[in-house]
Amino acid sequence: IGSPFALQNTVTTGIVSSAQRDGKELGLRDSDMDYIQTDAIINYGNSGGPLVNLDGEVIGINTLKVAAGISFAIPSDRITRFLNDSLDKHSKGESGGKRFIGIRMLTITPALIEELKQQNSDFPNVTSGIYVHEVVPHSPAQKYGHSSVL
Repeated sequence: IGSPFALQNTVTTGIVSSAQRDGKELGLRDSDMDYIQTDAIINYGNSGGPLVNLDGEVIGINTLKVAAGISFAIPSDRITRFLNDSLDKHSKGESGGKRFIGIRMLTITPALIEELKQQNSDFPNVTSGIYVHEVVPHSPAQKYGHSSVL
């Protein structure tokens, strides 16, 4: 469920191939998480959407597309644990502070889109979002495999 390429309220279907695909198999060196592998289509605009079972229950959050027909979701129990831990820290007055991902980005504007399309004719047809123009060395983004940009 999502809005790929700004097409609102889009639903795709897929089959779960594995409920426990180790993050290290995906090249995420320091990952201790098992991901849900599915062939549900993930495109720009619908990652972050729910992965639901046939009963309509959320079983994961669509996160990563490796290739056509090979996508991964973070299991819902992992999301629940993260949210509960964050809520506990917040209720105890423990501030996690600002999070540092390690990217330098620009907000997508019509002028930026025009410039990027001149530089790269394959630049996607988008109207909003961010453009990651640098991954900071030794940052979490680089550590977890986001080493290149458009």
